[in-house]
Amino acid sequence: MLKGLLCDLDGTLADSEPLHCTAWLTLLSEDYGVQYDTHWFEQWIGTSDTVVAASVIEEHDWEMTVAELIDEKQARFQAAVRREGSVFAGVPELLEKIAARFPLAIATNSGRSDADLMIASTRLDRFTSISVTATDVEHMKPEPDIYLLAAEKLGLPASECIAIEDSGPGGVAAKAAGCYLIGLTDKVTNADEMVTDNAKALKRALELLEAG
Repeated sequence: MLKGLLCDLDGTLADSEPLHCTAWLTLLSEDYGVQYDTHWFEQWIGTSDTVVAASVIEEHDWEMTVAELIDEKQARFQAAVRREGSVFAGVPELLEKIAARFPLAIATNSGRSDADLMIASTRLDRFTSISVTATDVEHMKPEPDIYLLAAEKLGLPASECIAIEDSGPGGVAAKAAGCYLIGLTDKVTNADEMVTDNAKALKRALELLEAG
């Protein structure tokens, strides 16, 4: 039986992947003279800033810490969220219906500061006070830790939860935790079913929850 919903944040509820992309590309171009494009960023969707920063530092043999580069990127990203953070069309309406009847949590590979700002700026905190981020666990997606902890906070086994994901690492994490997985993009290759519209994926999750 399916009793709860665990939602990824970036690219699933919040239309924030373009903001992450722009923050990385402008930082690396303007401050470091390194030119990447959106195709380069696509390989990192669903991973954390820690992984991106470590790769860039290693590639260019820079003498800085991962934390220092992340801080610079986060400053740009968070400024953009304050200006233009948004959710996908139809998402608030479906979340309101789901949250009124079923347990709901956000499970994201973003760090705590990024996630809290995005959740507050887009008013997703109207629908749940429960979120688990990469900061809260030892191993981030594609390991199952984030989903396992999110389900635990709902008081449910992960096997009784639906997960909605737009990324490959997120999909791997959700299935490893035992969730029923709805995939949003072709990057999610292990989904139980695919629904390539964010609001429609939430509508489908509601149907499954109602069916028990």
